Order: sequence, then C-alpha cells, then structure tokens
Amino acid sequence: MSSKPSPFYVYSLPATLLASLTPTSFSTSYNPEPAEETISLTPASDPVPQSFNTPTSGRCNTCDLDTESLEDQRAHFKSDLHRFNVKRKIAGQDAVGQAEFEKLLDELEESISGSDSDSDDSDVDKVSALFGKSSLAAVPEDETEQAKVHKSPFHTFDSPLLPSDEVLAIYKCLFPAESSDEGLELIKKQQFTSDEAKGKETPVSAIFMLGGGHFAGAVISHTQNMAKKNDPVTVLLHKTVHRYTTRRKQGGSQSANDNAKGKASSAGSSIRRHNEAMLEKEVRELLEEWKPYLDRASHIFIRANGRQNRGVFFGYEGAVLNSRDSRVKGIPFTTRRATGDEVKRVWGELTRPRIAKREMFMPKPVSKPVVAPAATAATAAEKKEPEEKELTPEELHTMQIVAMVKKSRLNPLGSYLAANKLTADFRFEPAAQYHHTPTALHLAASLSLPRMVTYLLITGKADPTISSEEGRTAWELSGDRATREAFRLARGELEGKSSWDWAKSGVGSALTKRDIAEREAKEKAELASERAEAVRRLEQQQQQKQQQQKTATAGGKKLASSVVTGVSANEQLLAGLTPEARMRIERERRARAVEARMAAARRQ
Repeated sequence: MSSKPSPFYVYSLPATLLASLTPTSFSTSYNPEPAEETISLTPASDPVPQSFNTPTSGRCNTCDLDTESLEDQRAHFKSDLHRFNVKRKIAGQDAVGQAEFEKLLDELEESISGSDSDSDDSDVDKVSALFGKSSLAAVPEDETEQAKVHKSPFHTFDSPLLPSDEVLAIYKCLFPAESSDEGLELIKKQQFTSDEAKGKETPVSAIFMLGGGHFAGAVISHTQNMAKKNDPVTVLLHKTVHRYTTRRKQGGSQSANDNAKGKASSAGSSIRRHNEAMLEKEVRELLEEWKPYLDRASHIFIRANGRQNRGVFFGYEGAVLNSRDSRVKGIPFTTRRATGDEVKRVWGELTRPRIAKREMFMPKPVSKPVVAPAATAATAAEKKEPEEKELTPEELHTMQIVAMVKKSRLNPLGSYLAANKLTADFRFEPAAQYHHTPTALHLAASLSLPRMVTYLLITGKADPTISSEEGRTAWELSGDRATREAFRLARGELEGKSSWDWAKSGVGSALTKRDIAEREAKEKAELASERAEAVRRLEQQQQQKQQQQKTATAGGKKLASSVVTGVSANEQLLAGLTPEARMRIERERRARAVEARMAAARRQ
C-alpha cells in the first residue's frame, strides 16, 4: 500500500497501546468528536504516518487497494482479482479481498475438478465462471438495507491514544477467525521481546511464493532481531529456486500451453517440461524437509496463482500441506517476483499495523434510484451531454480489423469481413487517426506482415493501388524484403487475372516461387564458392608461411620479414570478405586446428 505503515510490529506492540485497543464499531450515523488529548505513537525520528485516504496514483478504487509502485499497480490491474471485482462492481456488488478471492477460486476448482474441459487454465474463463457462480449468492436477501458493510482485508481497532477520526488497522489474515475480539486476545498472548524469547520455542510463520518458474520460501520467527534496525526480520530457513519454465516472448507456462494447444515437440518445450517437473520435485522435497517447522507454524502464507502452481503445494499423495488447513492463507496484496527480499518485504507488510482514517471503513449508504416524471426525465436527457462519445459502426469495425491484422489472424479476419459484408478495402475510421494506414493492406505492409499481405491480396482481393492521404500505396510502406516479395509474388499470381493497374501500385516486377528458389540457390552457391576460395587461399598462405619458417630455421635465423609479409597477406585476404564469410573461415580454421592437435595427440 502506498500509505506508510506505523513503526510498530504486531507481535511487539507498546503495552499502553495494546491495553487500549477495542474492536471498532462502525455506524452510519457516526460523527467523530475531537479528542480531548492525544498521544503521539510515532517516535520522533520517524515521520508521521500517512493516512489511507491520502491521494495517491497507486490506488485501485475498484478493489479498495493501494500499491507501492507503478509496476505493482500495473500488475494488479492485470490480475484475476481486479477483473473479478470489476465484474462485481458492474453488477452492483461489493469487491472482495485477495484472501476471499482465493478461497472462492479453490471452491470453484473443486467443483469442476471432474470436468474434461481443456480450458481449465484459462484465467478469463475461470473469472467468468467464478462470477457466474457467485453473482446469485451475492444478491442481498433484504433489498431495503440502508448501508453496505465495507469489505476490507483489515480488522480495525479504536484507541483513546489515537485521534478520534483514526483507527489502527491490522490484516485479518493474522487472526484465527473473523471475530476480531478473539484474534485480539491471541495477539495479546503472543506479545514478547527477543529477551523473553531466549530459551523458548518461539512461534514461527512460513511464506511461500511460486510463479513464472521462480520460487521463494522462508520460515520466519515472530521475534525480531533489534540489533539490525534496517532489517530486523529473523529468517530461520530460506530457499529460492529458479527454473526456465515460461515460454519466452509468447508467455505462459509450458503445461498451460500443452493443455490449450496440445503437446509441442520442440527442444525448448521438452526442456521447459523437464524444468517444471524438477521445480515441482524440489519444492515438495523442501516442504518435506521443513515439515517440523510447518507443523508448528502459526500461519502459512502462499502465493501461487493458477491450478498448476497450487498443485505443487496441495493435492498430491503424501502432501505436507492441506488446502483446508485454517493456517494456510493467501497474501492479501499484490506481490512482485518471488525472491528472498520479496518474502521479507511481504512479512514486513503483513506485520506492520497501519493508522487509517475511520471514514475509509465506514459503511457506504445505499441510495435507491429515484424515478423522475416522464417530462422531467425527458428534459434532463435533453440538457445532459453524453459523457463519452458513442462509437460508430465503422469505428467498431476498425477496432476489430486492426486487432486481427496486428495478430496475423488470417481466417478470423476473413470470417469477420464476410459476416459483416465488408471488403478488404474497408477504410478505417476515424480517418484522421489512420491517415497513414487507411486500409488493412497498408497496415499489414507497414508492420512487415508478409503472410497477411499475401492473404489480403490473393484471398481478400485487396486493391494495391489505393493511396493514403499522404499519397503512398501499401507497397511504399513495406518495411523489409519479405514483405516486398509478398507483393511481387501476389502480382505474379494475379497479373492477368485481376484488373489492378500494377504500375500505379508501384509494386516491383512479378515473381514466382520458382524465381525465389533459384535466386536463393544461386546466392547459396556463390557463398559456398566464395568460402571455398577463401579457405583455399588461406591454406596456400599457411603452406607458404610454414615453408618460409623451415627455410629460415635451416639457415640459422628467422626471417621475420617473410612472416610479417605472410600475416599481412592473410589479413588482406580476410579484409576483402563479408563479416559472415570471415566468421565462417575463422570457424573452419579453428576446427582444422583442433583436428591437427587431436591427430598429434594420437600419434604420441
């Protein structure tokens, strides 16, 4: 969260503060009165903590959650929790916290565990299914209720030591039950210092994070090492593991891709499957090794999104952890990549109480819609200006076509054009925005998408002579050789069959696949000939150099000038070649040197 936590530690609170805490009772008619006397709880060296309602750019009003950085905020907006809460907000329902969301996901996965569907790993389907399942249960039985209870990941407490408009907030996941009264008593019993903990078996908690091939886990003592003020967290055991399991550029785990598209047979996919299995084995062996600590842990926090990741911890034969265990909980805020430092940051975030404005947790009044008379409503509708401009059908078509062109989705594009009775020459709207690429062919050419260019010209019958507002045809926007060859191949296939004026389009001379094959074969032969000639000359130079050295040795002196001359000739030979040819010759020379050394070793 972006607001600064208090300088206190939940298991070592000041005695005066702890004795004064009482669970907060919220009321819609609450009107805070100024306190007669307040005592500052923040040490003089620490700045006054900011309240929760301090305006920040990292706040998500939908989920009622603050993030510490722009990176965290972006990650939160992409998370399943945010998408789920957006759906609930549209339906007029309250947002849920991270812990409640993960509990709902567990229940959903158990309810569909017998399904044969291949789309179990689809986050969008999972969120939609969860929303459909929970939407009916979320409808209040009494529609006349006057206020909604604010959903929050915190238990809040009043104290006379705080200003009347502020409360102390502690994460609910640190309490054994929903009742903050019982949890407060437990926290009071767990208060101790490092000196009191000497010689005793102090309580511990465990944190495990898994995702993207990164694993981090730690067992942390509830006591703090006050000798290290900058890093007081007492880590008893810790372990981090990284394995290459995610598909580069394409994203997602290999197992998720296999479930969605079938098992791939590439070398990279085999490596990723092996690494997934090894990562799962290492984590489970670690859990078995840490079992004595896990058995007595007060809390076990796990961040493992997705069915595949959660399966590493739960549901296998001889599993150390049980998802039904009340100690197993999610982390109620956004986390970063699983690292040792991130585990310690998560623990610090969980165990630092916060001082928040009371109004952040006040019930929100529910106002029923007032139905205005017909005349009044009509008048208001006339006066009210639309908040957002409605998109025209052409603009909607443009959005769909542009998205499919950028992703090179050939068949879906053809189906969309046919279903909406559009041609491949459809002009994008608004024209001012697409003045550079007014058609799908212009866009495909500018993005260097040869397959899409071929599809639009041959299958879609796109007109290559259409010019943009700048007077440029699609051919003139081509960014690479492959795209230009796609235009020329299409001209070779369509010339004589279509009515396009290819000269007006600017497309180069027609090509056939045979022409390209012959050109590539010729280039390959020229390169091979150039390489062979270079190798032959190099060997000749080496032989001359060796002969000169033998002659010089036989005469009792070394002819340095001839050696220098040979080296200069060798350099001159390489200087006339392309970088690719020089690299090939260098590799060939090294290979020959290795063979010579191996032959000499065998002779010895």
